[in-house]
Amino acid sequence: MRGMLYDALSYADQVSEIRKNRKKDRTYGSPAEFLSGLNQTDQLFPIITIIFYYGEKEWDGKQELHGLLGIDREDYKLLKKYVPNYKINLIDPRKLDELMCFQTDLQIVFGMLKCRKSKEELLGYVEKNQEYFSSIDEESYNALRVMLGSELGLKEKKVKTGGIDMCKALDDLYQDGVKKGLEQGIEAFIADYREEGFSEEKIRTKLVKRFLITPDQALDYCKMIV
Repeated sequence: MRGMLYDALSYADQVSEIRKNRKKDRTYGSPAEFLSGLNQTDQLFPIITIIFYYGEKEWDGKQELHGLLGIDREDYKLLKKYVPNYKINLIDPRKLDELMCFQTDLQIVFGMLKCRKSKEELLGYVEKNQEYFSSIDEESYNALRVMLGSELGLKEKKVKTGGIDMCKALDDLYQDGVKKGLEQGIEAFIADYREEGFSEEKIRTKLVKRFLITPDQALDYCKMIV
């Protein structure tokens, strides 16, 4: 509905602009044209609205007005030829099988959205397209941050060319995730062994062997986790 409203308002703006110019120049061909504010030769520019959907779930809504009205129902079928239909131009990257038909920027965006649910897949995709991502312009970078979700917490890694190295940003993100997972594992490990009555010294020894950390790191973790 919003797309149809935007299109209608855009056409209304065009008509308003033509009328304003006609009124200013007084270039009417007939009394009827004077009343309408438009000449028979006036034409509007076509409006094409493209809806780019990047939600986490696959689009399952209606894509045309007739579907929303349920006009295919038996008692509504007579209305179908009288009620104008409106279809939305929807792009859902998950349903796109062939990305090569798009220009580079769109290929990259759609490709990333296809693997957005896995940080490992994202990192692999970025490494595969390293030449593009090693110096992505700031506008494209910010657009990708929005589409991929702010929860990813990507940090800017600027390069000398003025762009942003998204390879480094995603690699840092991946490493942060690994570190966070390690810390959560250590925390659970310490809690379990404390509950079983093991001494702090014994727990630190097990930490060193289990997580391949130094004795000092094991001591720090035990102090942090009370």
